[in-house]
Amino acid sequence: MTGAPRCPLCGSESARVELETAGARLVRCTGCGLVRTAEAPHPTYDADYYSAHQLSDVLKAAGNPGGGGLRSRLLDRAYDAYLDRGSSLLVRLGMLPVRNRVGGLPPRSQMPGDLLDVGSGDGEFMFRARAHGWRVSGVEVNSAAVASARAAGLEVREGDLAAAGFASGSFDVVRLWHVLEHVPDPVGLLREAGRLLRPDGTLIVGVPDYGSPVRHLAGARWSGLQPGYHLNHFDRRTLRATADEAGFEVLRLRHRSVGTAFSTLAERSRAFRNPLVWGALLVADDLLDLARAGDAFELLARPRP
Repeated sequence: MTGAPRCPLCGSESARVELETAGARLVRCTGCGLVRTAEAPHPTYDADYYSAHQLSDVLKAAGNPGGGGLRSRLLDRAYDAYLDRGSSLLVRLGMLPVRNRVGGLPPRSQMPGDLLDVGSGDGEFMFRARAHGWRVSGVEVNSAAVASARAAGLEVREGDLAAAGFASGSFDVVRLWHVLEHVPDPVGLLREAGRLLRPDGTLIVGVPDYGSPVRHLAGARWSGLQPGYHLNHFDRRTLRATADEAGFEVLRLRHRSVGTAFSTLAERSRAFRNPLVWGALLVADDLLDLARAGDAFELLARPRP
């Protein structure tokens, strides 16, 4: 098909229909191969959106060893294991079954500094990173999530990154954890992130892997599609190309699944919502990641000199 909206990666107007689901049409650019949502409702991020209410369970557990739910307690231990530079390899290995929920962390070799979380939600990650010595700031479009983060004492600016007003070279780490798939101009967003990073700074990006075996098996039922919210659908090649076009050198690109397979199955049957099944699927996610067959990526990059 021709006359489609320009590809945000290569600018081509030529694309073919890839998939139709939930009233949306996904097309693949015939120039660079990027899959994008061509027809979908405009995303609405309100108080019902999941990222607006993740912090409440964490706050219940803060300063209260018995507080919070199971999810919060497991994540607390996992974040402690990976953000605490003094934690042993044995401790980190013990938390492997939940590591796929602990994504977008700065490299362990990097000393705590200034970190910007773009798409920070209600500040759940910021809250934990701050507890481990990072000076954190956030940017978020969801007003309900911003209010929740600010109530917890976190500095979050409402709106998109370009209008946030941060000075160039302000940060050691810019984190876009499952944000890039939501924006109409992913290259432009990464370029703005690059402007904000110091020369030796680190970019952290997480996105679903459209090319994963899980996506191919689930088809239009794959929960990573979310065509009402996800405008771009990256695979290994197009994610690298996007980072390269934005002026980044990719340091590492590996699978870091975030439970998309579990969400896909849970939406189809209540039987998959059992906690034991959830735990087994977390382990399965880890095994798929190790086999380079997971359904989400974690990319680390730095600005090219």
